[in-house]
Amino acid sequence: MKNSELIDESPGKGSPDQTGITADRSADSLKSNKADTVSSHRPDGMRSDKAGTVRSKGAGSSQASSAGSGSTALRRKGGRGSRKVLAALFLALLLFGTGVLIIRNTPTNRRMSDETYFGQMQQDEAAVILGDQLVNERAIVKDGALYLPYNIVRDTLNGRFYWDEGTTRMLFTTATQEFEIPVNASSYSVIDGVRTTDPVSEGTYDREIILRPDDNRITGSERVTQDAQESSGGNTTGLYVSADFLQKYTQVEYTWKKGNKNGGHVLIRYKWGEQLTAKSVKEAAVRYRGGIKSPILTTLAKGDRVFVLDQLSHWMKVLTKDGYIGYVKSGRMAEPATENVTTDIPAQEYPSIAMDGKVTLVWHQISSKDGNDTLSDMTAKMTGVNVISPTWFSLTDNEGNITSIGTKKYVKSAHSMGLQVWGLVSDFSSEMDTSAVLASTAARRNAIGALVDDALKLGLDGINLDFEYMDEADALAYVQFVRELSIECRLNKLVLSVDIKPPYDFNYWMNRKEIATVADYLINMGYDEHYAGSDAGSVASLSYEQRAIEESLNQGVPAHKLISAIPFYTRIWYTSDGEDGSQTTTSEVLTMAGVQKTLQSWNVTPTFDASAFQHYADWTTNDGVRCQIWIEDADSIAAKVRLIPQYDLAGTAAWVLGFESSDIWNVITENVSMSKEDAAEAQQQAGHSLSAGNQTEDVTEAD
Repeated sequence: MKNSELIDESPGKGSPDQTGITADRSADSLKSNKADTVSSHRPDGMRSDKAGTVRSKGAGSSQASSAGSGSTALRRKGGRGSRKVLAALFLALLLFGTGVLIIRNTPTNRRMSDETYFGQMQQDEAAVILGDQLVNERAIVKDGALYLPYNIVRDTLNGRFYWDEGTTRMLFTTATQEFEIPVNASSYSVIDGVRTTDPVSEGTYDREIILRPDDNRITGSERVTQDAQESSGGNTTGLYVSADFLQKYTQVEYTWKKGNKNGGHVLIRYKWGEQLTAKSVKEAAVRYRGGIKSPILTTLAKGDRVFVLDQLSHWMKVLTKDGYIGYVKSGRMAEPATENVTTDIPAQEYPSIAMDGKVTLVWHQISSKDGNDTLSDMTAKMTGVNVISPTWFSLTDNEGNITSIGTKKYVKSAHSMGLQVWGLVSDFSSEMDTSAVLASTAARRNAIGALVDDALKLGLDGINLDFEYMDEADALAYVQFVRELSIECRLNKLVLSVDIKPPYDFNYWMNRKEIATVADYLINMGYDEHYAGSDAGSVASLSYEQRAIEESLNQGVPAHKLISAIPFYTRIWYTSDGEDGSQTTTSEVLTMAGVQKTLQSWNVTPTFDASAFQHYADWTTNDGVRCQIWIEDADSIAAKVRLIPQYDLAGTAAWVLGFESSDIWNVITENVSMSKEDAAEAQQQAGHSLSAGNQTEDVTEAD
């Protein structure tokens, strides 16, 4: 639209929307015209003498009468003149008011420049609109190709690009391969796996894949415009990823509008599925803010589609197809509708191994090779279990070396019982630092190679990863380790399950969705709600387990991959008073049999704690020590297992073999196979029944 042309956006009657930037024209620019002289039209029978006295033609009036008539005529003349002045003033005010209304209701045709909207840029930089947000980070243009900031790629578009500072290589993993990409190079290596013995081939691209410019760049820590936001802490690595190479492996589309003096701006679209869109029914200005005095960013032609970000009373906040985020009058748009937005770029597939039916796993704690000989005795009364996970492997140093106490005999015996064997690997050794191992590509590959080699030699069906000594700083490296381990497990047909603590504040940073994508199963360790060193409380209340399941699902873990782990143990808590008035709380682990023995020895009858869905015992010793136990038994285990069908989860797991009472196996089998409806009904009935039992006990004691 030319500058001299205006899109009529004047608000209709009753909708004077006057927000926005001050108008280019002001009311002060209006000039009032001088009032034209209006002639008096006197009757023919009247005339005026030189003194201004009005005389009547042919009248023989007296002097007094003449004087009186002249005085009256003067008053009439003065009144008529006042009316003329008032009329002129009224007309001027009317014209002025009309002019003000016209100015206030006339849309401005002033345009905001891209430089003002997107901020200043170097010649080879392009502004970035990430989804529906203008961000501070800049893309880079080199040799006619676009490169995106690495932090945006890693944190939003495709987290499988992992920067290894130690080797100064960008690692990229697929379901079965790992790429090693040098900086500022168009060639790269492709490993069919991650072990040092795996085949390696060389690949080339038609341009550099990863850039690291030598000059200083805006990292995102500086505010580019008042509307821009940092996407994820800034591009602190100074790395940029080829947009076209990224698109080969990622469901990302981009629209790039090149600038005259710089790289312009790029709209990156990565969200797919149902989104709110609308089409313009007539030509419409997209303005910086929601007001007709706000400058124009771009113009929609009739039929142009936009994404609707928000709806106000008279305006829509929209995202245009070429990356402008602004406001358009609602009356110039069709009614917004939900549209299924798709892309033709295929998603990367990660095949998984799934067991037939629900998984019922139990961990077998073994500390030496001799412990393998206990398998037959430990499982003599066990029923309904289809996976056993012996604690065989452990990281021993920061180079990723692993010890193993597994035996083929154990695996063969387990297989004869109809059990799969998933060997557990832990990071519990005091001789190593988990963070150091995860941060080193060489150490990760060494650990994965040794672990997979041993698993294949022993004839294992799977690997159970149980790393627990990590913090938020290890988040990216840990997920990379899981990706790399998943490649080898996938290639060698080994089930990969990953144990993770519940998603609460202390480890909310864990990327459960990505782990569940690349692994076959994610096991939520639904215990240690209260632990050694904490205040007294349940090891695993029902609500604790349930909230962890729900939050895991909310974070994107598929239900068919989520296994809910429960405890066969509990804790007895001892609280004692010191001489200074302080209290000290300690605890020790009890098996189910140990709990019953303790209660019998103190002649204590537990009651039902409905809030935890557990029986609870509380007594004081002769020494004044308060003892408390939240009990794991058939009732509490049944309630936890019923969550499996209620949420249609993959199955259940239990820590640890040997801590259970003999009736627990049937409890698990009966409840894990329920329908969703039956499980919910059984849960409700059990709660009422157990709570009613408390009331009966209270009545008996009162009697």
